[in-house]
Amino acid sequence: MNESELKNTIQKAQRADALLNDPLIQEFIISLRGDLLNKFESTGLEDEAERLAAWNQSQVLNMFLDKFTKTIREGKNAQLSLVERAKIKLRNVI
Repeated sequence: MNESELKNTIQKAQRADALLNDPLIQEFIISLRGDLLNKFESTGLEDEAERLAAWNQSQVLNMFLDKFTKTIREGKNAQLSLVERAKIKLRNVI
């Protein structure tokens, strides 16, 4: 990645981190997880379709959250890359 792409990745990661750690978003995530768990646990054994739907919905939520954490991780890696590039440039100047 070039320097501009790395900076864009860092900015995207910072935005994702801010959103994911927003107290209101956290409250919604916790509430949604609880609702899905309750839905899963309250379905009868014979209602396989309803249990499967609740499980699938929880998997979609997990995938959504995984995208955020992956973006944040990529931003941290991009930041490390920029720092390393800066160190190399500094060494070349000295």
